Amino acid sequence: MGTLISSFPSQRVMQQKNKVPGLILLKQIIENTSSFTGVTFFKSLVRQLAEVLGVHAVWVTQYHPDTHVLKAIAFWFDNAFVDQYEYQVKGTPCEPVLTNPDICHVPKNVIQLYPDDPDLKSLGAVSYMGLSLKDESGKVIGHLALLDNKPMPELPEVFAIFKIFASRAGAELRREIIHKQLKESESKLNRLVNGTSDAIIELDSKLHITQLNMAAGNLFRIEATKAIGNRVNTLFSMDSFNKLYSALQGLNSSRMRNCSVRIAGQLCCLKASGETFPADVNLSDYKFNDERFYVLYIRNVEEALSDKLKIERLHTETSMLREKIAFNEFDYIIGNSTAITKSLQAVKQVAPTDATVLIQGETGTGKELFARAVHEASRRGSENMVTMNCAALPSQLIESELFGHLKGAFTGATANREGRFTLADKGTIFLDEIGELPLELQAKLLRVIQEGEFQPVGSSRTVKVDVRIIAATHKDLKKQVEAGAFREDLYFRLNVFPIMVPPLREREGDVEILAKAFISKFSRKKGLKMKPLGKEDIHKLYAYPWPGNIRELQNIIERAIILSDDGEISLNHLLPAGPDKMREPAAVNEILTDEMIRQLEKENIIRALNLTQWKISGKDGAASLLNLPRTTLASKIKKYAIRRMASG
Repeated sequence: MGTLISSFPSQRVMQQKNKVPGLILLKQIIENTSSFTGVTFFKSLVRQLAEVLGVHAVWVTQYHPDTHVLKAIAFWFDNAFVDQYEYQVKGTPCEPVLTNPDICHVPKNVIQLYPDDPDLKSLGAVSYMGLSLKDESGKVIGHLALLDNKPMPELPEVFAIFKIFASRAGAELRREIIHKQLKESESKLNRLVNGTSDAIIELDSKLHITQLNMAAGNLFRIEATKAIGNRVNTLFSMDSFNKLYSALQGLNSSRMRNCSVRIAGQLCCLKASGETFPADVNLSDYKFNDERFYVLYIRNVEEALSDKLKIERLHTETSMLREKIAFNEFDYIIGNSTAITKSLQAVKQVAPTDATVLIQGETGTGKELFARAVHEASRRGSENMVTMNCAALPSQLIESELFGHLKGAFTGATANREGRFTLADKGTIFLDEIGELPLELQAKLLRVIQEGEFQPVGSSRTVKVDVRIIAATHKDLKKQVEAGAFREDLYFRLNVFPIMVPPLREREGDVEILAKAFISKFSRKKGLKMKPLGKEDIHKLYAYPWPGNIRELQNIIERAIILSDDGEISLNHLLPAGPDKMREPAAVNEILTDEMIRQLEKENIIRALNLTQWKISGKDGAASLLNLPRTTLASKIKKYAIRRMASG
């Protein structure tokens, strides 16, 4: 496919004296193609090359490596354009072009050299020339080719011209591909932004509206052209705008960037007609060209609220929250074991009070969910719950994070900043990993608990706050006190109402319930349909002691779903194979107490019962697995008060 003909004009012109044929041809082609782009450029190029060089056919293509096909963008053949021309590369003279960095030239007998090419004979091909077109990384994206019905001699001027315009064609093809990708990206983004039912509004740093999607225009009954440039306060009642503004200030004072917060409670929004509607509002920020922007995600919840719920929200919010304590089962805390039920009962008892709560439990047990449950079921549930992990920040920054600072209080303090306690005023502050709080700050925290006041870093001004404190730790604070790492008076102030969150290994039956919940969650999230867990995998779940608790279970289930390619979930290679690998051996010098030995025996019996589906006797029963007489096992089950819990 493609050729240069021996009676080429440049060959004749070269024989004339005082002529520069390459420059003449080059000038002619440039003049006839320079004002075009895109398909128009490619059509002009192939036509001009064919006419000026006197060849039978010229074409430029885009390469599709997934199908190994070349599709013509423009094809000039026998004084006419050929539309929608494409062909498989294999077996054609174009095949070596895609792997050769230089010109591929077949001066004659191209049909004999490529007998499998189905088009060469019908095109009357004798000779061919081609050169690949590449992107900036060197990847082949297409090619430019000539074809002639006569032999094509090797002419340096022609080769030079051909390379110049192949380079120009490559640049234009790269531009076209990038332009197409940008259009596709813009189209996808437009579908994403305008395809949602939620209103999306972008604001600049002065809170002027810069963009809004179609849903926002429909929701507020405003035209985008009229809304852009207006301040956002025209869309909210005064109280709601003040609430939004406070959230913006909190976002500004945060060290985090590109983060998102949900504004607690509903905001009162105003349509252009003056009508109001309640909405849930999320707020995020980002920087572009050193300018800060904010984005509001607004969902109208008017239809979702019943008349009764509206009245209760406006007039009897406290009563509603108390009712929530009585009936809400905190559906994000999953399980029905005795241990988890006892912990949830403690939440319901303490939530209506303002008592300080100390949540204790191993890493990964979900202590933050219990803190959230206490907050949401309290009279402060409609206010902010501000969280800080005491182990996540350097000790020198924790004081500023908790209590705020004044401009110039220390190096890097370029502006006044409110602390977490100020942001949590009238609400709740959750101090996770409280055992990591430095000793020098424990006295300040004690003062806040006792007096409800503190001083920001670098200030002599006393700030008063009304904050409920919930703390959590995986450490034994009593031992911390004995070791001098934690203040005893602070410990007693925090430990007013302790809540123990049980480890997963002590929650009989809950591991299967949680696993099913995680499978449902991740399969919905990834748009997959997963089959139920098999009996063997359920046995493995019960046999494993879960040192990482619920977080470990969640990670393993998500990993199993990712690895599944047929809807089948398999825990093979994700968990140890059997009970003999379940527990790490005690250290050589470790002496186990009687209580520790009893606990080990109890856990071992529970694992054996779970593995045998609570069959006690018989060949495949738990007694056989433990190598105990049936009566002895029954006695131990009674001794340790082991009960089978429902797992449905």
